[in-house]
Amino acid sequence: MLTRRSLLTSVAAAGAATFVLPSLALADPPDQSTPEGWLARLAARRGDVSAVFADGTGRRFSHLPDRSLTVASAIKVVHLLAYTTAVARGRLDPAEQVRVGDWGARHPYIGDGPVGHGNHRNALTYLGIPCDEYGVAKDPDQRVPLRSIAQTMILVSDNSAADYLRSRLGDRALREAAARGGWRMPDVRMFGGEVLLLYFPEYCPPPGSPVEVRRAAGDALSDRFACDPSFRAQVLPRAAEKPPSAEAIMAWSAATGQGSAAQLFGLHHEIATSRDRAAVLAQQLLDVPITKKPSGSKALLYKGGNLPGFLVLGFDVLWPDRRPGTSTIFLKNCTPEDLQYAQVLIQLCVDALYLPDTFSALERALGH
Repeated sequence: MLTRRSLLTSVAAAGAATFVLPSLALADPPDQSTPEGWLARLAARRGDVSAVFADGTGRRFSHLPDRSLTVASAIKVVHLLAYTTAVARGRLDPAEQVRVGDWGARHPYIGDGPVGHGNHRNALTYLGIPCDEYGVAKDPDQRVPLRSIAQTMILVSDNSAADYLRSRLGDRALREAAARGGWRMPDVRMFGGEVLLLYFPEYCPPPGSPVEVRRAAGDALSDRFACDPSFRAQVLPRAAEKPPSAEAIMAWSAATGQGSAAQLFGLHHEIATSRDRAAVLAQQLLDVPITKKPSGSKALLYKGGNLPGFLVLGFDVLWPDRRPGTSTIFLKNCTPEDLQYAQVLIQLCVDALYLPDTFSALERALGH
């Protein structure tokens, strides 16, 4: 059985690494196994970076904060706050026993990691639920508390947990949660639906169609997978017989759900600074030990995500005696080294929220 530590190690970049592909390589790449190497990488391609950093003591900088990029699993903080708001208002009971098959109906077998190591499979394994290599539970009638589904959405970035919560809560609840941080109309889509659009491109709307049309197409496929056994039976054969090309995967990755560093920052900051029950419950679930929390701090909150060519990180450091520090950083044109050494970037970003020299070094690297 996977331990909490091994699960956290396996998802150090904290996202649903749906596919692993080679990406753009840096000329004379720096040694990204060190913080200095990461600073050099960021300085060399500042156009690849969007970021907002505020350490809670008055130091703040932003770099291309309003640019829209693939947000990947980092958007799950929207789902999380919508869930904790429903719990705080008594609309959802975290102890409710949910049928595993109803949760798994939002998992299209693939698209959340290598077969045998996908995030939904990891989620079930973490909860002690026997399943096959595709993350299909042996006993779909087994029950789990609703709180466990929300927990695995953050802990192992389970996409089907986010889709299940969205289907339960509705988009209005997700928009209301995002609006607390100033994020109007978040680009929330069914993760499973997006994966199915990649494998069944005949259901994609024409290129250039509005985002709303693309979202509706993916949502419809997600619902069809959940309700239509004949369609479910087509998924694995299609994946084996007509796998998408590298070019199709990269184009899909760039076209899926979008957000900006400023929007993600606003929601993280709202969760970190608020003291109502919904925010406090969200803080508790985001308190994942992705790296050592700063000395003297109350908690280190984290959610990130990655897809081919993109890496997104969001952090909050909570202090007992001053305002929290918050940072978000988006990378596009990611290289294999970016993902391999993501843990070093994670530590660099956390350090910047409480070490003034690191904050200044990062600010200089991005040209500010």
